[in-house]
Amino acid sequence: MQLRLTWLVLVLFAVGIMSIGIVGCGTDEEEAPEKPTESTSTEPADEPVVASRPPIDFDAEKQAIQEIYTEFYNAFNDFDIKAVQETFDSANIIFGTIFAGNEPVPLAVGWNDVKTNILGLWEGIGTKGNKWGQNDRLSAFWIRYKGSKLEASAIGINCYKGSFPGETHLYLLKDPKDGWKIHELDSITENNLGIFGHYKGKARLKDEGNFFTTDEDKAP
Repeated sequence: MQLRLTWLVLVLFAVGIMSIGIVGCGTDEEEAPEKPTESTSTEPADEPVVASRPPIDFDAEKQAIQEIYTEFYNAFNDFDIKAVQETFDSANIIFGTIFAGNEPVPLAVGWNDVKTNILGLWEGIGTKGNKWGQNDRLSAFWIRYKGSKLEASAIGINCYKGSFPGETHLYLLKDPKDGWKIHELDSITENNLGIFGHYKGKARLKDEGNFFTTDEDKAP
């Protein structure tokens, strides 16, 4: 009897030890809390929006270019040098006239030289009193963007000392504040169009300035 009791005690003791071990193991194997999941998205960040250039209003720009040329035309024929200067970008102006056969007056660059050139025409022997003629109308325009600004070329069938039709070549830039200003101007009398004219010859400002007449930029 005593042996049986001893054996029973040993069995219960062993079972108790095993239960403690099982409970301990279960506690150790509990799952740890999940860590926050880091984003692995490779989608690009939103790119900054680049402002697009507005379409060109050709009718409005042509009218504004015509107005600044008319201002120049009237100022020149009134012998008003101050009013002439106001139509120019005087920091960058290039100005020329071709009226003597095969002897073009060299292009003047910068306001000081341009002013001297114009005053010389107004007071010179053989040129004193001569004006721009026959009219102030521009007949062809080319307009396009240059960076964020507009640039333009224009041709008028008129010229300095122009008792007969010639050509005036213009290159202009539009300033956001001041509007269109003349940057380059060259005048060719009819007898010189075969050499220096746009339609019959070669415009001087194409080689020595920024004057352009590309087909894709022709204003309607």
